[in-house]
Amino acid sequence: MPTPLCILLVDDSPFFLNLERQFLRNTPASLLEARSAGEALALARNHRPSLVFMNIDLPGADGLACCRQFRSDPELINIPIVLIGSRMCPELQQQAMAAGCDAFLAKPLDRRLFLAAGHQLLVSIDRREPRRHSDLPVSVTWRGSERHGLCIDISSGGLFLKIEPRAAKGEHLTLRLRLPDPERTVVSLTGRVAWVNMHKEAIKPDYPAGYGLEFVDISEEAGIALRRCFGS
Repeated sequence: MPTPLCILLVDDSPFFLNLERQFLRNTPASLLEARSAGEALALARNHRPSLVFMNIDLPGADGLACCRQFRSDPELINIPIVLIGSRMCPELQQQAMAAGCDAFLAKPLDRRLFLAAGHQLLVSIDRREPRRHSDLPVSVTWRGSERHGLCIDISSGGLFLKIEPRAAKGEHLTLRLRLPDPERTVVSLTGRVAWVNMHKEAIKPDYPAGYGLEFVDISEEAGIALRRCFGS
């Protein structure tokens, strides 16, 4: 019988632990959480995780030191580790790789990069997001002005917004909408423009003009409501 998959998340921030749980919601693995290097090492020795996502900035011993301890322990040496820095910095990335990690990511965490890094080390990580088709009115704040659009479909990681495209890829939009969960929860979210659907050069010709948005700031309340939308 195959050993159940287990992923260890290490961060002292409840926000980022919740965000990473959201990213991994479709992956068939149990999730363990640690908020310090000592707790991470203890959990790893007891559970032998298949993969570790670890923040570098931890109270006490940091993620770099913890990664070195993994690599010096014969029982933990082969566990893949993704170290996460507070910023994208070549020097910090070099330090992370020198400590023995298998991949480096920087905050703010990008869902696609997070899952892609994990998938390279653990193929069972599911990068797909179940989507729910809908016609939900959305209030959009962009460059200081408010506009109105329509959500065509939504997942726990983002949505497609029907609106005349004027924002550029990478821009952030503030969204307010009523989710299609049983409670009809009204939430405010921040979305990053991941792709633009133009009339003449549409990535998805069957979709109207608008944006594919990726959520980059999800409150705990919104996260719970999004999970309700997809029955988890």
